[in-house]
Amino acid sequence: MRKLFSALAMCATLMAAGGCAPSVMERSRVGNVAWVSQDKIYFLREVGSEDSELWLRDAGRDRKLASDVDVPDHCGSFDFLFAVEPQVLGLGMKCDGFERLVSYSETTGAFAALLDVPSAVDVTWSDDGRNGYLSVGKDGCWEIQPLGEAAESQLADWGSWSCRSGKSAKSPSVAADGSIIFLATNEPQPEQLDGYERRVWRLMTISEGKGAVGQIGPELHGLPDLALVPGGSKAIVTVSFNGPGEVFEIDLRSGDSRRLYEAEGAALSPSVSPDGKEVAFVGGGRRLIVQELP
Repeated sequence: MRKLFSALAMCATLMAAGGCAPSVMERSRVGNVAWVSQDKIYFLREVGSEDSELWLRDAGRDRKLASDVDVPDHCGSFDFLFAVEPQVLGLGMKCDGFERLVSYSETTGAFAALLDVPSAVDVTWSDDGRNGYLSVGKDGCWEIQPLGEAAESQLADWGSWSCRSGKSAKSPSVAADGSIIFLATNEPQPEQLDGYERRVWRLMTISEGKGAVGQIGPELHGLPDLALVPGGSKAIVTVSFNGPGEVFEIDLRSGDSRRLYEAEGAALSPSVSPDGKEVAFVGGGRRLIVQELP
């Protein structure tokens, strides 16, 4: 944890910018999922149009942990979740003109400030806490910004995958071998947003030490989200288009893929259990769905 906070302090100076197990809250809307430790799935429950609450599914039971106003120096609503390290959850809070990153400890139940960044829609950290990446953007256009030691390494020319280049990149993840896995499209953001994603996306990788960018697996038609299976050999990708959402498994070595599940309405925000045996995601009706990985 000490490495993480030192990395966050550094980057603050560097940055300028099937069957399912539905939630018991059938009428609530789940916005984001993070599986941080075994048997404990965190998720955000949307409350109205402005606020959200942090909930926990533990041994099949759901309970509320906190509202955004419970966070010290509260400045806005919970926006997204991410894993900091085992038993430590990260949250993004959408504040007035910036995003505040905070941690939540399973052990103490306390929140702690991490870092304020200009904007963010998701965050990932390497296991050693020294490298991190942000997805930033809005209105159908996203790009990736490195944090900590990653900001100094220049592993990739992220500007070539930015909105300024007529492309988009999102959902960065750090694999066990240090390579970066992310989602990207070569198509510009749509001039009009109608609620559907019609661009073609691809799962991409950048190998540590080589800097070469390569595609893995098939083209993805619809808005994708990404989670790595612990161990780093496979990725789980959810894709939502005009119709049922789909959940795919993609082998990061061979590029082989297979469709695992179909979700009515949408499939968003996948997160894999620490033992690699199950995946949780937001499904149709914005419910929390948990499935076994075959």
